[in-house]
Amino acid sequence: MKQIKQDKTDNPRLETRNRYMENGAKSKENGKLGGRPRKEPVNNLPLTKDAEVLNRMLQRKMTVTDAADIMGKSKKWAFNMKKKYDLPR
Repeated sequence: MKQIKQDKTDNPRLETRNRYMENGAKSKENGKLGGRPRKEPVNNLPLTKDAEVLNRMLQRKMTVTDAADIMGKSKKWAFNMKKKYDLPR
């Protein structure tokens, strides 16, 4: 017993039994708060030419569907671009 205490003081990695015990404590805390905390997405992607055009249209209060029709693209493409680049910026 004495040797085990000595080993734990010499090597702090021996303090926890395994990595899952440590993660379990975090899970318990986050579960009480409603789940894993989300990281704020930072969107630093440079806009493509099509994304810039879509961004300008959205800034002028145009709907995504109308902008897609004008650009000759599908609605799905426009909604994906809006989500990917976090438009309008």
